[in-house]
Amino acid sequence: MTTSTILNRRLFLSLSAAVAVAALPHVSSAQTVWPTGTVQLLVPARAGGGTDAAARVLAGALQERTGQSFVVVNNPGGGGVVAAETVRAAAPDGQTLLFFHSGIFSMYHTGTYDHSPLDEFTTAAELAVGSSYSLAVSADSPYQTTADLVAASIAAPNSISLGVQLRGSTHFMAGLLVMDSDAQFRIVDAGSDADKLVQLQGHQIDAALVNTSGALQYVETGDLRILGTIGGSPDRDAATPDIPSLVEQGYERVVYGLDFLIMGPAGMDPAVVSAINAAINGTVEDPEVSAQLATMNFPLTAIAADDIPARLQSIDASVSATAELLGLN
Repeated sequence: MTTSTILNRRLFLSLSAAVAVAALPHVSSAQTVWPTGTVQLLVPARAGGGTDAAARVLAGALQERTGQSFVVVNNPGGGGVVAAETVRAAAPDGQTLLFFHSGIFSMYHTGTYDHSPLDEFTTAAELAVGSSYSLAVSADSPYQTTADLVAASIAAPNSISLGVQLRGSTHFMAGLLVMDSDAQFRIVDAGSDADKLVQLQGHQIDAALVNTSGALQYVETGDLRILGTIGGSPDRDAATPDIPSLVEQGYERVVYGLDFLIMGPAGMDPAVVSAINAAINGTVEDPEVSAQLATMNFPLTAIAADDIPARLQSIDASVSATAELLGLN
């Protein structure tokens, strides 16, 4: 074989290899940098609530997208403190993440949790929640409207129990309603949404603030009634077009929205953070996933990575001011 033939054959093999590599399916950075094994998503709530439901949809979709296992771990201990501390102390490799919402800022600014979400965690992804919370009562409750409930609490102070997660987001919502209505509720710590829904149906509490998506299934079965909704804007929730928001009912300061936060420990590799963000945002924007979330009345919008720091700063400042206004800090 001549030298020329050998060189030509080598050139042919090199070109063939290049073509073969180019033909391979693209592997995203989310697959090569993260995840490197099973990912634990710690959810500080019991199974069955809105946060848990959203986490499970995303976990399943992320598993399919990346080819790695995603396990949802429910740990409501300490109202979210145990899950948050587990993640804060974890290795900063992105394999142990907190799937919570901006209520962690409420916990921090009311003293329930001592560690700053801004300074002691890495927020890898943020998802704006398009759904609302509901002021709900049992279906056989004598209260047909929010005004009925408020009037009863004023007529007999501290006799009407309103279930919230103490010092969490629903406590803030309750405080805003009290400030706007002069209601005299007996505000009780009823735990997570799943706990509140059970207590409502068992008549252990008179009313509760729960995620609308979770409440609707019990409305459909005839077990609960929604008196009004609370969201990040004064508008009605598209999932409950026949139910006026509390703002529409005259309680103009009762506006409170939530974002889901996917958080890891401080000090994470920026490349891993970028990979997590790309994977989660891409998953949320997938038409099949967004359709599934819409069916659950849980529309989510991914926040661009560059916009996350300023949005978190704004949430932190707003929650701090509200905590001070309500005397919860």
